[in-house]
Amino acid sequence: MKPTTFVRLVGIAFTCLIVPSLALAQRSITCESKHKDRQYCGNFDPDQVRFDRQIGGHRCVQGETWGVDRQGLWVERGCRAVFIIRGDHDDRHDRDRDRDRPEGGWWDPEPGATWPPRGDWHGGRWDRGGACFYKEPGFGGAFFCMRRGEERESLGDYGDKISSIRVFGNARTTVYDDSRFQGASGTTGRDVADLRNWKVVQKPPHTWNNRISAIRVH
Repeated sequence: MKPTTFVRLVGIAFTCLIVPSLALAQRSITCESKHKDRQYCGNFDPDQVRFDRQIGGHRCVQGETWGVDRQGLWVERGCRAVFIIRGDHDDRHDRDRDRDRPEGGWWDPEPGATWPPRGDWHGGRWDRGGACFYKEPGFGGAFFCMRRGEERESLGDYGDKISSIRVFGNARTTVYDDSRFQGASGTTGRDVADLRNWKVVQKPPHTWNNRISAIRVH
């Protein structure tokens, strides 16, 4: 066999076998910030995410308007971009790794954590204030936190499982009975240690315990 023929065959084999495998090992997703608030677009590890291209007028700068923290890939302040997700990270893998962490996920209890949140804890930028939401009364059990200016129009597995709220940094939180910020609502700027004691004004005698389906922190 001539050397040139051998090289040609190797090239064909590479194209047919290796290139398709590389294509299957990555995919692209679009992540967009709505109303300049932080939005999460999936549970990915930092080394899996690569910025591909900006598709909006607001600048997308890593660490400022987009990044990856414990909750996953996020964008904010109007950043709209396409990202390349590398590695085998299908939905089944997500469920196995983060079985109790949908949409960024419940965080495990952290008895030794300082209060209020500060520094780089869970992605940092807590100086603006925010609120934390807990599965159990008295700020116990699994929880998650949101910064001032963040909102979630639906809560996935969070929904109807919140039993206490802790607010910090002069923030206020508005909770909704239905997703997409619909239905009855209530606003508090104070801690609520037991949501069984916070009545839903529009639906007496119901309380907000295990009833929240959407949240705004402002």
